[in-house]
Amino acid sequence: MRPVKPPNTNPHAPRYKLPSGACDCHLHVYGPFERYPLVAERGYDPDPHSTLDDYLQTHRALGLERAVIVTGSGNGTNNRITLDALKRMNGAFKGLALLDPAITDAQLRELKDGGFSGFRIKANGRGGLSFEQSRRMIERSAGFDWHVEFMSQSMAEVIATVPFLNSLKVPYLFDHVAHAEPHMTREDSEFAELLTILRNQEHAWINLYSFYQLSKSGPPDYHDMVDVIQAIVANRSDNIVWGSNWPHGGVPVPMPDDGDLLDFLVTAVPDKTIRDAILAANPAKLYGWPA
Repeated sequence: MRPVKPPNTNPHAPRYKLPSGACDCHLHVYGPFERYPLVAERGYDPDPHSTLDDYLQTHRALGLERAVIVTGSGNGTNNRITLDALKRMNGAFKGLALLDPAITDAQLRELKDGGFSGFRIKANGRGGLSFEQSRRMIERSAGFDWHVEFMSQSMAEVIATVPFLNSLKVPYLFDHVAHAEPHMTREDSEFAELLTILRNQEHAWINLYSFYQLSKSGPPDYHDMVDVIQAIVANRSDNIVWGSNWPHGGVPVPMPDDGDLLDFLVTAVPDKTIRDAILAANPAKLYGWPA
């Protein structure tokens, strides 16, 4: 198993006041392991300090009000840990599921009623449903107002998958900033195609989480990611959300201070109205909170 560093337990508060309803749109929780055991086939051992209580310390320190828990691959397709967390948070949190294709209709309804707003898919089916399984799951969850999060491995994979994602006729979210890297500009054909997709496709969304993993300059400013994020935001800003990726399990870069990940938005998104929308109004629309 890959060694995992503990998350930063003392993040600094962001240097600006977050808007009402500010949301962290991507995090995982793990443990206590005796209550929520890990699956044998997993990529890393989560740090023991990755529980909901541990996350809530960071959540409050940052001044956030809402969050989206993505069931982590370490728990496999058992979404109980996320269901229990959503119940505890009483509507302030939403969930994204990892689904077993054999899930029953009753179990699907339990997820919907428990606060889940969609599920993850992946081209190879590991860590999310495969494409054909996803198509069937969209049919089974018709009327749920769910979306899918596409867990991609590269920007080329993102672009190649768009025809399939469009065929689902539900909103779809690219994770990991769709793998937009620091050197990319509008002159790069792949990046230009991504911008065109985000601008023109009704259902296309992008999550800015994990820009810190793509940065070569690193903390605290991640300055080499500013230009690429500004290009995405200038292209179309009403389909963008932000997430922390807490507890940053198994990342091969220095453990971030989550306050830095919010401060990054001051530079990358200097327009307060747009920044507030990315943090609050856009997540409300995608995940199903009142505006």
